[in-house]
Amino acid sequence: MNRLLLMVFLISILLVQSSGENIPPNKWTFTDDYFTAYGSPEMVVSIAGNPEYDRGETSTILVQVMNQGKITGFKSEDKAIGPNEIALSKIEQQQEYGITTAVGVVASLSGGDIPVDIKTPPQSAGTLVSGQVSMPSTFDIKVWDSAPAGKYTMKVDLTYQYQKDVQVDGNASNNQLDYNMLYQHVNETHEIFIIIREQADFEVIEVSGDLQPGNPGILTVTFQNTGEETANRATARLRLSDPLSSTDYTAYLGDMEPGDESQAMFNIDVDSDATPKTYSVKAEIEYEDAQGETRISDIIYIPALVKESEEGSGIFGNPLLLGAGLVIIAAIIFIYLKRREGGSGSE
Repeated sequence: MNRLLLMVFLISILLVQSSGENIPPNKWTFTDDYFTAYGSPEMVVSIAGNPEYDRGETSTILVQVMNQGKITGFKSEDKAIGPNEIALSKIEQQQEYGITTAVGVVASLSGGDIPVDIKTPPQSAGTLVSGQVSMPSTFDIKVWDSAPAGKYTMKVDLTYQYQKDVQVDGNASNNQLDYNMLYQHVNETHEIFIIIREQADFEVIEVSGDLQPGNPGILTVTFQNTGEETANRATARLRLSDPLSSTDYTAYLGDMEPGDESQAMFNIDVDSDATPKTYSVKAEIEYEDAQGETRISDIIYIPALVKESEEGSGIFGNPLLLGAGLVIIAAIIFIYLKRREGGSGSE
C-alpha cells in the first residue's frame, strides 16, 4: 500500500509542469481538466512578390506563412466545484484558445528535380497566432542557364508545435497559478509555384573569317535563337580587346523567331604583332521582347582564329618588294621599247 501511494505521489509531481514556454513531452493526461478545445493552426504558404524568373537568374524567393487557425468547438470535461475551481475553469477556458497558435514555425524550401538551385537553409518564421502573417522568409536561388520555360512546383516544409490541451492549477484568489500544457508537434508540406519566363536565347552555330596579323579581315558569325520567344529588331555587338579592334563592331540581325538563324559580318583589324591563335571574342545581342522592352542577352563567346601570314606570297606579300618589282618591270619595258625604236630608225 505504501509503495502504491509513493507511485501516485511521484506521478502527481510529474504532472505539475509550470510555464507555457517549455514544451512538455506529451506523455500524460490531466486531472481536473475542465474543458477540451477542438481546433488547430491552419497554415497557408505563398510567395510574396513576383514569382517569375529568367533562366540563368540569381535571385530570391520570398516565402510568407499565414496562420488561419480556427476553434471548431469546446467540450466541458470535469465539473468545477467551489469558487476556486470555478475561477480556475474560467481561466482554463481562456487559455484553451491558444490551440490555434503555431509555436516555433520553421520553413524549408526544396525544389526536387526542377532546374533551380536553392542556396539558403531552413528559416524561422516565429510564432504565429491565428490571423497573423509572418515576415517574408528569404531564400536565395539560382535558375539554371539551361532551364526550359514553364511553371514549376516547389515544396515548403513546415515544422511547428501547438498547444493541444491546457490545465490550470493553484489558488485563483491570490493569482498563484500553475499552467500545465500539452503540445502537438506538426510536420506538413505545402506547394508554391514559380514561373521561368519564355525568352529569346542565342548561340553561335558557325564562324568563318580570314584574319591575319597586320591585315584587316572579315569575321562572319551565324547566330541562332534557341529560346522560346521572338527577338525583335535584334542587333549583335562585339566587345573586342587587343590584338583585335574594329570601327564597325555592330551588326543588325533583324527579327529572329525561335529557331531562326541570322548571319553577321564584322570588319576586324588585327595588330601586326598579334600571335596567330584562336581568340575568344565576347558578343551580346540587344533586342526587344514580346512586351516591347529592350533586353540584352548573356555574353556569347565567339572563337576568332587569327592565322599565320600566308607564306609563298613573295613579292606580292611585301609592299616594298612589290613596288620595287614594278619599277624594275617598267624599266625593262622602257628599254625594250627604246631598242625597238632604234632598230626601226636604222632601217
